[in-house]
This record gives sequence, structure tokens and C-alpha cells, in this order.
Amino acid sequence: MERETAYWRTSPFWLLMAILALVAALIFLGDRYRDVTVGMEIVPKVMSRKAAALSAMKINIIKSVEAEKSAVMANTDEESVRFAEESRRASEAAEKSLQELTELIGAYPSAPEKELLQEFDSCWREFRKIDQQVLEFAVQNTNLKAARLSFGAAGTAMNEFGHALSGLMSDSMSGPIWRLGYDAQTAALMIHVLHAPHIASPDDVEMDGIEKTIQEYDAVVRRSLGEIRALLSPEKKRVLQRAEASYDAFMEITARVLHLSRQNTNIKSFELSLNRKGKITAQCDTILKNLQDAVQSRAFRATR
Repeated sequence: MERETAYWRTSPFWLLMAILALVAALIFLGDRYRDVTVGMEIVPKVMSRKAAALSAMKINIIKSVEAEKSAVMANTDEESVRFAEESRRASEAAEKSLQELTELIGAYPSAPEKELLQEFDSCWREFRKIDQQVLEFAVQNTNLKAARLSFGAAGTAMNEFGHALSGLMSDSMSGPIWRLGYDAQTAALMIHVLHAPHIASPDDVEMDGIEKTIQEYDAVVRRSLGEIRALLSPEKKRVLQRAEASYDAFMEITARVLHLSRQNTNIKSFELSLNRKGKITAQCDTILKNLQDAVQSRAFRATR
């Protein structure tokens, strides 16, 4: 029995077992070392990609905001449309970078990054919603179009009306025709003057009041022209017809001016851009900066 025990103690069996145990340990440690090594290689790359996506988002958001403001302030439809398209393209580029960042944080998450990403995503959705409204209003340019009609076609019609009416008034420097012509010209000019405050007004109630005043002045013009007609000879009535035609054209243009002005798309786009868009942009920028800090902080710890 003692000889058998001594044999097992001195046999190659234990040596073999020891070698196998050593090999297993080396394999285990090798796997652990490889995992750590791979991790050390991957983490900096992932952090770099996250930082690049964040940087691209910030740059494209700035581009989008600048182009949107240019669309709001543009003087022509063509410029508004061009800047609006630039703004949308920049927002889409930021959206693409956001999707890449979301995938990276999903694959290599951290609690602060996930929380900030959710916060930014909510802010970004509101940003895009307001952005769409601003750009839709900006490209319509209804206030700008109303102003052009007022200073252009309406001004031309008003000059023709005044010229025709002055021809009648010059024949009677005193008396009822001159007085009635003066009343008609003054009331028509006041209507033209009221175009500007109507175009500039953001308030429906204020515009209601302006339109009521325009109707009152229009009644003065038409009453005065009617009374003048009753005082004219047949040949002079042809001159009055030219004045009436010019005034009718002026009032048709006035109706178009008021209709465009009522839509207030330039004023709405400006107010949205200045107020709501400005606030949501600042909010998104703050969250984005915090997210950049979180990514940089994690990258620093990973490379220490």
C-alpha cells in the first residue's frame, strides 16, 4: 500500500495535471488581457466618433439657424426660398449626426450620456417643429408683397386718380367742385397712408380698426365723386370717369394689400424666429454642451 502511494506521488500524473492547470490559467489570463486590450483600443475610437458627431451637430445647427434668419429677412421670394432650403439641409445634416450619436450611445452607453441624449432629443423635436413653421411663413412673404403693392401699383393708381381729379378742380378754383374734389383726394390719400400701419400691425383687432377707418374714408371719396358728377357738364363727366376708374383700381389693389397683410407671415416668422426659436435654440445648445462635456469626461477616464 505504501509503495502504491509513493508511486502516485512520484508518477508523471501529477506533473501532467500541473501542466494542464498552468495552461488553463494562461488561457484564462490571456483572454482577460485580450478583452482589456481590445477595450482600450475601442473606447477611444468610440469616444472620438461621439465627439465628431456632436461637433457636426453643433456646426450644422448654427448653419441652420443662420440660414433661417436670412430667409426671414430676405427681400425677395427667391432669396427666402434659397435660404430656407439651406436651413433645411443643415437641419437634416444635424439630424443624421444625431442618429449616429444615438446608435453609438446605445452600443456603448453611460447613464449621463443617455439622460442628456433623451433631453436633447426632446428639445430637438421642438426645434424642428418651430423651424418648420418659421420657414413656411418666411417663404410666403405676404407683408413684403403687400408693401410692394402699396408702394407700386397702388401708388400709380393714386397718382392717376389725383391727376384726373385735379383737371376738374383746376377749372373751378373755388366753389363746390373744388371743395368736393379736395375732400375726395384727401380721403383717398388717407386710405393709402393707412396701408403701412395695417401691413406693420401684428394685431387683428388693430387691423380691424384700420379697415373700418378705410371704409369710412372710402365712403367720403365715393360720396364726393357722386356730388361732383351732378355738377358737371357731359364733356367733363368723361374726365370724372377716368378719375373714378383710377380710384376703383386703387381700391381693388387696396383690398389685395389688406388680404396679404392679414396673413402676416413675415411678422409671424420674425416673431417666431426672435422669440420661441431663439429660446429653444439656446436650450438645445446648452444640452449639447453638457453632452459634449460628458463624452469628453468619459474619454479622459478611459485613456488614463
